[in-house]
Amino acid sequence: MRTKRKVINLFKDQDTHNIKNIISITCEDDLNNFWDFIANANNENEILIQTFSTQFYSLALNYILTKNAEFFEIILEDSEKYFYFTLWNKKVSRLFKKYSQKASLDFLTDKKRITIRLDKQSLKKSIKKIDKKKKKREEELIKSVTKPDKHTIKQAYTFINQHDLSELLALSEDMIEFSEQSINHGLNDDIYQNLRSTISLFCLTLRYYERIDPIANTLTKFSNLINVNQGKFLNLNKTELDLVDAFMHTINHWLNTVFVYGGADLYFMDNSIEADYQIIEQIINPNNNNFFASNIDDIFNF
Repeated sequence: MRTKRKVINLFKDQDTHNIKNIISITCEDDLNNFWDFIANANNENEILIQTFSTQFYSLALNYILTKNAEFFEIILEDSEKYFYFTLWNKKVSRLFKKYSQKASLDFLTDKKRITIRLDKQSLKKSIKKIDKKKKKREEELIKSVTKPDKHTIKQAYTFINQHDLSELLALSEDMIEFSEQSINHGLNDDIYQNLRSTISLFCLTLRYYERIDPIANTLTKFSNLINVNQGKFLNLNKTELDLVDAFMHTINHWLNTVFVYGGADLYFMDNSIEADYQIIEQIINPNNNNFFASNIDDIFNF
């Protein structure tokens, strides 16, 4: 991590603070260092963009794993009103431009970079809505459990594109296969690589559906957890691997119940899947109380 002066972002905001963070990425380890920097942020502005950074991390990791690694830089700047996230690399910027357009982000590009501008006040207002959204979901869940049985079967939800659903179902089966292989043969490098890549692809598809943000956010946190803790996952014992395998089966059960067979409310497993994730997270990172994503992930509706 180093600091540099002069405005970098393409919006050329003259109120941009002089000191900014510049992170150079040449490989997966550098990207993981960026994730650690964001995940452990104690600066208010950096905390505000943790969810956005989570999405960037997932996209960038998938790019690094499938393409030849290239050098690029991430420049973080902020003013009183905005936070600026600049990527400096022609190919990587082009990739992220497509994502920014689909997510309706405020951005500018030139031949070599892209700058995404995030409004701080909007983020702060969104945070205040999170508890209300959570409370409403919990109330809906309570009603669905306690209301009298009228012998009606809840139909499967159909808002996920059929191609995406088929892909999610296939990826979910692969996740189960890889987790079961880890129990039978141990979690070696090959199984680990296959498992984390499959989970990453699963999360990228989920993120485009706002109505399932709670599940998507939990699984994205798990994806990032497994991405940056290879050594710890490879050292899990059979009992601990059983928990990971059970987590994969739970995800598959949620997916099939809600979108294939029907019979349950959309949010019926939000809390249990989040609780299962936190158990695994505590095994990997004992005494880690940094659960920022469970409260801030609703800021962006990607």
